Amino acid sequence: MTTTLQLKLRGIILTDDLPENLTNPVGDIFSNIISAITTFFQYLTDLFNQTFPPEKRDEQIHWLLHGATPYLIGAAVLITCLCCCSCLLSCISCIFRGLYNVVCSFFRCIRSCLCCGARSGRRMMKAPGRPSMRLPRSAFEGNPRGYFRDLRGQPNNFVY
Repeated sequence: MTTTLQLKLRGIILTDDLPENLTNPVGDIFSNIISAITTFFQYLTDLFNQTFPPEKRDEQIHWLLHGATPYLIGAAVLITCLCCCSCLLSCISCIFRGLYNVVCSFFRCIRSCLCCGARSGRRMMKAPGRPSMRLPRSAFEGNPRGYFRDLRGQPNNFVY
């Protein structure tokens, strides 16, 4: 059986040998936090009482608010303007984005009508296997085999 002296020599500390403040660390930490918070609020109360003594407190606070009122009003107006300008700019950007989409759609429609055979009255279709090309539907339906041979580079008689 080992003695307490042997355990101490091996580096093992028994709880009986510890000071009281280390045996309950959670309670000590909690009480220290409460004490620090109490001290802080006591300091704030003393500072307030030094700055505004109780016998002159009403006059000083009235004078402070009277002097600070123009600045408070200015700050409120500035904050309101910033909020309104932010909302206004957001609305304007949404309107311009919508107008941009409408104009782009209009020009896409005009381009598809003018550039893709609408003048000749022929119906157009997307060319299979070619990502950005359109061809007359009647030409493809009339000779689909020729179209795919032309697509693969083989000789044929397909006419666009």
